[in-house]
Amino acid sequence: MIGLIQNELMKIFSKKSSWIYMIILFVLALGGAIIYFFIINKFPEFGFGTADSTSTWHFMNNIVYGLGSLVTLFSVIVASAIVAAEFSSGTIKQLMIRPHARWKILLSKYITVILYALMLLIGLCVVGFIIGILFFGLGDYNATTTEFTFTGDTFEAAIGAQAMKKLLLLIPSLIITVTISFMLSTLFRSQALAVGVGVGVLFVSSTIGQIIIIILNFGKLTWLKYLIFPHLDLSIYAITDTLAKGVTVGFSAVLLLVYYAIFMTLTFLFFQKRDIAF
Repeated sequence: MIGLIQNELMKIFSKKSSWIYMIILFVLALGGAIIYFFIINKFPEFGFGTADSTSTWHFMNNIVYGLGSLVTLFSVIVASAIVAAEFSSGTIKQLMIRPHARWKILLSKYITVILYALMLLIGLCVVGFIIGILFFGLGDYNATTTEFTFTGDTFEAAIGAQAMKKLLLLIPSLIITVTISFMLSTLFRSQALAVGVGVGVLFVSSTIGQIIIIILNFGKLTWLKYLIFPHLDLSIYAITDTLAKGVTVGFSAVLLLVYYAIFMTLTFLFFQKRDIAF
């Protein structure tokens, strides 16, 4: 299994796009720091420029966290293509003639895309933290900051803990989104179609999730809370305790685990039974 994973990692990093995604994230983190530095120094009338808004923790909370959406996008592109590309190029036949069970081949690909996604996120956090220190200094981890909820209310929180909470809550959301994209990759033989559908699902699901949250907060159609869409971004729980009545982080986590089990089961069953002509 380790050999299969190493082989898949080499395939991913042999593509220029895999490195370009990393470079884009790092360049945007640097660009974000420059713009943030300019704003807090030039426009103090907007509430910037104070001692508690210029630390690396504020940069992580306001800028690096925002770049997490690009980590998800790039990971979805890679996950959507990793199996479909084998069918498009015909190399899937070479994999099937090797002395490895189908499920092992598929599992190695899945583990690889999860590892790549985590590499992107961790790499962004590390580089972002370093850039933040260079531009704004380490600052006080426990400094108080004002956060806004999605309903427009405000609350006070320790900036370091808040930034870490947001970034950590991106991980389960990233994994489930990559899993959905990986499942789609096993369904399509066309790489372009798989990537297109995967990216489309990413953007559409976000919009649908926001609409469902609004509906639930009006107390309507409560059965909608069992759909996956409003739970795909767990980082929202860093600014609120509930999405709607009865919808807490625990509820969302359990629901995601159920969907995760379903997606993984369908993915492996379909690939196991899929006809691969030699």
